[in-house]
Amino acid sequence: MPFRPSLRSIWTLILLAVLCSSLYVWCEQSRVTQRMPYYNEKLEAAKLMDRALRVFEETQIVKGVFADTTSTYADRRLDVVIGQQFSIITTDLGYFETKLASANPNFAAVAVDLLKQARVEKGDLIAVGFSGDYPGLNIAVLCACEVLGVTPVTITSIGSSWWGANDPEFTWPDMEKLLNNKGIVHSRPVAASLGGREDMAVGLSGVGVDLMTAAAKRNGLPLILEKNLPASIAQRYRSYQSSASGKRYKAYVNVGGGLASLGHQDNGKLIRSGFNGHLPVQNYPARGVVHLFNSDNVPVINLYDVSSLSREFGLGLPQDPLAAVGLGTVFVSERYDLRVATISAVLALIILLILVKLDSRLFKLREEGVDPDTLV
Repeated sequence: MPFRPSLRSIWTLILLAVLCSSLYVWCEQSRVTQRMPYYNEKLEAAKLMDRALRVFEETQIVKGVFADTTSTYADRRLDVVIGQQFSIITTDLGYFETKLASANPNFAAVAVDLLKQARVEKGDLIAVGFSGDYPGLNIAVLCACEVLGVTPVTITSIGSSWWGANDPEFTWPDMEKLLNNKGIVHSRPVAASLGGREDMAVGLSGVGVDLMTAAAKRNGLPLILEKNLPASIAQRYRSYQSSASGKRYKAYVNVGGGLASLGHQDNGKLIRSGFNGHLPVQNYPARGVVHLFNSDNVPVINLYDVSSLSREFGLGLPQDPLAAVGLGTVFVSERYDLRVATISAVLALIILLILVKLDSRLFKLREEGVDPDTLV
């Protein structure tokens, strides 16, 4: 007859339950908050982005950006980085919630994390493809670069989707120039395109095209005007290379859904949002600047799916007013104390083994015809 542990004593089971529950509670109460890598740099970048947003808030008050509208936000910093739904330079659809989420100053910490995954160091050069879609993410990347001592060489498409930088008098190139003039960041904008369909704003009015052309001119940016999208992609890549002064780019950062940067709107989903050491082998509908850099073994950072990035780094839901600086698992994470967990597991195992051993001894006595109770 094989041995089967019984533990039939109700008091034994109660004692075991109490001991194991006590060990579980000990483990739960032992959780500690641990700082994530590059905590100081992340916090500094988030604070810098907060400062940049306040510069835009002051600009909105002084210059009257979107002065014909009344602010509907509790946080006035959102008045500039979240534009109107429609404007004369609006090129595509967009989602308000993602635009609001991207304005979180803690996204600058996410940018630090991703750049560090690409092993970017002080003094390095990175290429950045901006658009007017997500001014908040654009600012986050620039602030991360500033804190890490990295020089971003930027090219932007001026047009914007809904709720982006779509004020024709204060486009993303205007915003980037303002941040440089204020000394908050030190980027190197080298060119711009119209954006939208074919990267040529196909479908927009002539007035809208003229206003975007004027925006490039007043910011001193050569305008990329090619006959089709592949030619525009090739010209962008040449502009990056000619601006590198012989240095090698350590990463390429795509922000938003710019067609010239991604090659096709579907590529934003086919390429994982976040860090990509090598792009996945896919049957891409078309190839953009991201693929050209990847062919040169340059890591790609894709800031496309704002919601997934926000969840991955624990930034929480979109909110107005904006979240305080320093919140999110990108900064700290709550973990169990491994020493307590190990001790608890060992103690629970020892208790179980002791009880099984005693039960086995009683079983053997019964097999030999001895009543264990008579031995007490």
